[in-house]
Amino acid sequence: MNKKITSKMIKFFYGIEGLLDEYKKEQLDQFGNIAFIITWWYLLISGFAAALLYVSNSRTAAVFLIAGNLSVSFLALFSIIHFLRKKKLDTVEVDKSEYLEKKKKYRRKGIGLGIYFGVTMHILNALIDTVTQNENFWTSISSINNICTAIFEGIGFGICMYIMYLIRLKK
Repeated sequence: MNKKITSKMIKFFYGIEGLLDEYKKEQLDQFGNIAFIITWWYLLISGFAAALLYVSNSRTAAVFLIAGNLSVSFLALFSIIHFLRKKKLDTVEVDKSEYLEKKKKYRRKGIGLGIYFGVTMHILNALIDTVTQNENFWTSISSINNICTAIFEGIGFGICMYIMYLIRLKK
């Protein structure tokens, strides 16, 4: 794969802005290798355990896999956040003259992410209602209750993302 595309994907996934220098790349490669090994072993063991559970009860095996995958996903997310903070790989250093401009940029980014999240959650909630409760998709998507819920979810997510960006910003 092209190095430029790979670098952009790594920066996007880990939330790194600016130049991906050798130190950052080396640290991320080391973390990625360890994460891969742990994930590989988890997949091997959980697949074997699910196969054993499936013999007695397929529903238990499905619940085990879903709960295990969600738990490992959240654990991985918090591990990535801790690793990036500890190594200061996601810190954005700016001059005092650029600080306000960067803050405005992050505010716009937070608003955009909040809108994106709210709309996406609104559509997904309508799809879930359609599948699980046999509701009409258009009735569910035009429901005032669902719209208000999506607005609050979007606002909350946008504020959280803005705060996260501000925490990473250093003068």
